[in-house]
Amino acid sequence: MAGRPGVGNARARGNIETLRSGAQRVRVYAGVDPVTKKRHSLVEVVPAGPKAWREAEAVRDRLLREIAEKRSPRTTATVDQLLERYLEQFAGSPNTLELYRGHVRNHISPCLGHLKVG
Repeated sequence: MAGRPGVGNARARGNIETLRSGAQRVRVYAGVDPVTKKRHSLVEVVPAGPKAWREAEAVRDRLLREIAEKRSPRTTATVDQLLERYLEQFAGSPNTLELYRGHVRNHISPCLGHLKVG
């Protein structure tokens, strides 16, 4: 009978682990990546300190709110991965496709290809 009212035996979402440095790593499951079809988690590290655990709990709550409000990135795919996927399904002229592949290879990939979309 003892305990806080309204609090059941619900499993906590997300986890906080202490690293060897004393910092706290917060990890929250954010669903399946629609591009890579792999498990997608949001991860953030809180630096060590006297209030690190409390700050990590605040970070976990913030990440959970972002997921609930659908403000978190839904994919970890890079610009290169998405452009390659688009070019594979491109239904235009073969000459246009070759032109686009050249633009991607020469201009987009060297500058932006490694960046994550989310």
